[in-house]
Amino acid sequence: MLWHQRMGHLSARNLNHMMKFNAASGMKTFNLKPIGICNPFSIAKSKHLPIRDELHNMVKIPGDVIVADLMGPLPLSMNNMKYILMIQDVFSRVVVSIPILDKSKAKFKLQHWITQFINITNNTVKVIWTDNGSEFKNNTFDEFLKTKGIIHEITMPYKHHQNGRIGRTNCTISEMERTMLIASNLPTFLFPWAFRHVTWIYNQSLHCDKKKTPFEILGKKKPLLELLRVFGAKSFIHNHNASKDLTSRAINGYHLDLAEDSKGWLFWVPGKKMVMKAASVKFDEGIFYSQTLNANSNLQSIQATNLFDNLMVKEIKLQDKLIHSMATESDPGNVLPTTY
Repeated sequence: MLWHQRMGHLSARNLNHMMKFNAASGMKTFNLKPIGICNPFSIAKSKHLPIRDELHNMVKIPGDVIVADLMGPLPLSMNNMKYILMIQDVFSRVVVSIPILDKSKAKFKLQHWITQFINITNNTVKVIWTDNGSEFKNNTFDEFLKTKGIIHEITMPYKHHQNGRIGRTNCTISEMERTMLIASNLPTFLFPWAFRHVTWIYNQSLHCDKKKTPFEILGKKKPLLELLRVFGAKSFIHNHNASKDLTSRAINGYHLDLAEDSKGWLFWVPGKKMVMKAASVKFDEGIFYSQTLNANSNLQSIQATNLFDNLMVKEIKLQDKLIHSMATESDPGNVLPTTY
């Protein structure tokens, strides 16, 4: 059940599939029985009609086709974001979510992502698919695509099946994001971090008939899950500034994600009304926001972790460089105290 929560409420079938094909490192091998009804997922999941994928036979390598779509407007986030730009490489299925304030920023974020994708993967981008929205129409953006030799395909109005891959991915990502916010009881204004965490999980999970994760297809390495923790888990962050008297030595926070530079995790700290980064932390993956530790708490879920003692930090850094560096401008926790 713990790994079901860590992996964004992934089904028992998909978790067993990942272990069968040794799709990631850091997971304990076990045979997970059907989970039954997952209340947060049942609440968050919405029904949608099947969408025909017209891109299946068009891709042979990463970069052949990139699809992009804009989700929103959403309720204003803690850091004043209202939209999520979703970008996906069709071949590998790697997806990135980029929070933005308004639609006018979408084309510039997409341009930045394309440049980073080309630089990191050494693959060219041949075709990019978007809908007919004005957010992707701009002479400067068109000129950028022209200089890169990229064809811009625009789907016809009301023909959403033409952009089916990103449509299905958006549904999956949105359901996972809502599920995690419901399960964690965290405020909805933290949705940029929830989307960021969900896309990280999506890139490290198996999909459909694939025997490799999107990350491995694109990065040629198995993902490492050793540092993955349950979204929203209660966290006790070591306070390096605490004096040696009776001052509290830890700060109460709630886990959001791995930090972009892999030198810690990101936490929401209600007492400080901010998101901060920390590396020396104790996690209680059985306690969430608005809940208190009691006799019924699963004390075995409390785990002390110091990131700098972990021998896999170098591998984790390489792993995150591939995914997060393509969205460096999108880090929703870009204002962080330097002491953590």
